[in-house]
Amino acid sequence: MSKLAWITAAVLLVPAPALAQIVFADGPPAAPAKSAKAKSDVDKVICRSQGEIGSRLKTHQVCLTLDQWRTYELDNQRQLSDLQAKAPGPVSR
Repeated sequence: MSKLAWITAAVLLVPAPALAQIVFADGPPAAPAKSAKAKSDVDKVICRSQGEIGSRLKTHQVCLTLDQWRTYELDNQRQLSDLQAKAPGPVSR
């Protein structure tokens, strides 16, 4: 047999899962402490794409902290509620 045939036979005899095993000597990496995570979440900056009014394609990116996004969304909900309260009801015929 040629050298290539021996190598091919050897590769076919070794099961694929045995080659694919990943072994961690120290175990998986540890998760960060909850107190450090909670503190950094407030200061974390989140960027979102928002569509331009009057355009279906044009967008711009707005970056705010998590607390600022919450305030922004609450203000939008209040404004929407105010507009809905002021709108006339349906006309019945």
